[in-house]
Amino acid sequence: MFWNWITRILLRNRQAWLVSVGLVTAFMAYQGTSVEMDYGFAKLMPDSDSVSIEYDLLEEEFGQVSNTIVLAIEDPDFFKRDHLDEWTTLMRDLKKVDGVTFVQSLTEAYGLVVDSATEKLAPDTLFNALPENGEEEIALEAKVKSWPFYKGALYQGDTYMAIIRIDEERLYNKQIRPIVEGIRDILYAWESKNSRDLHMSGLPWFRIANSSTLEKEIYRTVALTLLVTVIIFFLFLKSFRATAISLLIVVLGAIWAFGIMGILGFGITLLSSLIPPLIIVIGVPNCIYLINKYHQEYKKHGQQIKAIQRVVSKIGYIASITNTTTALGFAAFALTSSENLVHFGIVSSLSIMGVFLLSIILVPIIYSYVSPPKERHLNHFDVGWLVNFLDFLDNAVENHRKKVYLITSIAVIAAAYGMSKIETAGNITADFNKNNPIYKDVKYFERKFGGVVPMDIVIDTKREGGIERLTNLRRMEELQDSLEAMPELSRALSIVDFVKFAKQGVLFGNPDMYSLPSRSEQQWLLTYLPRGMKDDTGLAKSLVTSDGRKARISVQMADLSTPEMRVLTDKVKTLVDKVFPGENYEVSITGASIKFIRSTTYLINNLILSLVLAVVAISIIMALLFMSGRMVLISLIPNLIPMLITAGIMGYAGIPLKPSTILVFSIAFGISVDDSLHFLAKYRQELKSNGWNIKWAVKSSILETGLSMFYTSVVLFCGFSVFMTSSFAGNQSLGLLTSITLFVAMLSNLILLPSFLMTMEKWVTKKDLSENIIDIYDSEVDPDESES
Repeated sequence: MFWNWITRILLRNRQAWLVSVGLVTAFMAYQGTSVEMDYGFAKLMPDSDSVSIEYDLLEEEFGQVSNTIVLAIEDPDFFKRDHLDEWTTLMRDLKKVDGVTFVQSLTEAYGLVVDSATEKLAPDTLFNALPENGEEEIALEAKVKSWPFYKGALYQGDTYMAIIRIDEERLYNKQIRPIVEGIRDILYAWESKNSRDLHMSGLPWFRIANSSTLEKEIYRTVALTLLVTVIIFFLFLKSFRATAISLLIVVLGAIWAFGIMGILGFGITLLSSLIPPLIIVIGVPNCIYLINKYHQEYKKHGQQIKAIQRVVSKIGYIASITNTTTALGFAAFALTSSENLVHFGIVSSLSIMGVFLLSIILVPIIYSYVSPPKERHLNHFDVGWLVNFLDFLDNAVENHRKKVYLITSIAVIAAAYGMSKIETAGNITADFNKNNPIYKDVKYFERKFGGVVPMDIVIDTKREGGIERLTNLRRMEELQDSLEAMPELSRALSIVDFVKFAKQGVLFGNPDMYSLPSRSEQQWLLTYLPRGMKDDTGLAKSLVTSDGRKARISVQMADLSTPEMRVLTDKVKTLVDKVFPGENYEVSITGASIKFIRSTTYLINNLILSLVLAVVAISIIMALLFMSGRMVLISLIPNLIPMLITAGIMGYAGIPLKPSTILVFSIAFGISVDDSLHFLAKYRQELKSNGWNIKWAVKSSILETGLSMFYTSVVLFCGFSVFMTSSFAGNQSLGLLTSITLFVAMLSNLILLPSFLMTMEKWVTKKDLSENIIDIYDSEVDPDESES
């Protein structure tokens, strides 16, 4: 009765509904214009987590630690006059970029000398003018490289590096973009002009590269998804009108998705960028079911209005339920502790219900205005190869169930073994394609300098000035020497290096004096520490707190996978505990690398939680529908097996368990369970209209519902395959694995589910299918139809 009432309201107030949809769409489009790229780091763990607290404390006490871009050049002739001239010009141009606060390379480096007037250490610029001849070039290189402080930091062999710091106030908002793009334009122009390659890295560089690629890709992905789904839709239904209507609905759905993001104030991240194309892919099946039903009804009796009325009254319940279950699959993300996942879950679930409303409103209204379908529009029901395919499925279910169960058992066992081979992974560059220049540059820095992912060790001596004690400096030196023996780490830098630097300066720049002072030298040398002199580089503040209680050892880690990061971090922790016993010191290991490890762990755990929540929520919906635990079990198994098979494929193919691959399971489960609902609803209707003849009910359900299930599954398969064209490896994995899962789920729901129903004829009683809260599809059993 309810959906009959909805049908009357829609058809009697067609213009009002169309105007309302237009106004809402205009409002959503306006709100969507306020959506901007999110330039901050993904918020994947709560602020209350100990790792997050330690990282925030690091920034508070030592300054921003992720505002640096590094660039490097491999040049055996770096100290040649013309090469130095080109390099210094580049450094000068970089300093002019608005938002760049500091630039340093060897041409900006300085030594230390004792000022004869003040008897204090003062900086001594190492590079004053371009060399005039070969001898001066050799002398300049020897002079600069006589300061070990810079080895491993600004040069390594014939590789030379520059450090560019960005204004902290502009780091996590849209103001960072023109800064990094200004730097990028200068670097690319320099490469082109001088025919030499530069290598760039650093967290701001990653972030803008991600954002720029993402901004371009989101529109391309939406357009490509529209194109692919529309082509597939037309090939199936052979109707320009039906294709145009579906295109209109999913485009409006995508606009509503952007509008919802704007209303809620959410930015575009790598995760949320998936929502518009997802809505397109998910919205098309709604149109297929509604339009297919319209064509079926019209083919039965040739009455257009009656066909339209029955579309809403017959499909309304099941469409609302299937869209609700899909939305619940996505809404489960909103119950996690990850801000990005929460935003994704809220927007995607609301958008799914939005595109459902659009389809249930616009399909019947638009068809009420246009002419009835012609014979050619109905021919897609009688496509030879598709009819043969459905007959094959029916035959397999009716006559070869033992083979179905055998093949399924073998597949499950093989998948279970493959799943045991899955490894957990995830690293900073996980979403970059291996051919991406950024990925190649990261590997370059790893080879030349050890790594680019920051790790910081903060030593708290528990007393003011404790760092100045020679005992503590020697402990720090011991730890740094141990760290430098690890090939996965770059050269470590701390106040120890500055003390050695100062000692070398006091002792006339002799590189042999680059060492910690003896006890007899300690007192007079401590007066030259950076706390007592102007430090334009900000190096002192970044290495020791103003009260001298805490010091920081900064090191760069290679871009390792999460398990490798954990192993390396455990090794570092063992060294730290050995050198700095806990009863006398408080030492924390933090930095972007540690934050990434914890964030990845949080994300994976949250995604697993969201999957469990989705299964539980959808199971509850099933239980409310059928009021039978047996039916819940029968409907869930065919949708859980495809996920197991996908996990097995991941294990055999060496695809690691990481955020982008875990996301597959929640998305695929929420979508694939729709097929079960459609099939079981049709099956129940057929049972009631044919005297509870199970064999006939299964056959009719396969032949009628199977058509729409096949159409929607192919659209979903092709739609998600579009993500495989992404520049991000994570999106590629998401597209591939989701497509595979949904295709297997279609076969499972068309073969395994009906096989269960046939085999469990005595186990599933009439009571399991008759006593429920919502009489889905009951309106299909019209008196005139049942009598016939």
